[in-house]
Amino acid sequence: MHTGAGVVIIVAGVALLVITALVLRPRIPRPMTDCLAAGGGAAVGFGGLLLLDGDVSAASWVVAPLVLALLSTVHIRALFSGSGPFRT
Repeated sequence: MHTGAGVVIIVAGVALLVITALVLRPRIPRPMTDCLAAGGGAAVGFGGLLLLDGDVSAASWVVAPLVLALLSTVHIRALFSGSGPFRT
């Protein structure tokens, strides 16, 4: 259990996601936005695993960051799409 490192990584990942979604997304190409969003989501997954007490399996270290990377990218695309809730 590495609480301090986990919290720092989660905060950095969320900051990357917020900056990507609100500041960089209109200014950079979509593939770059997707990569940054995936990196932020994966960071949140890694940080969350560091907060867990006890034994975390190897599958968790692979699946959690991958799932959060995919979901964060889809989430940003859905929220900020052409007819998304922030474009009305």
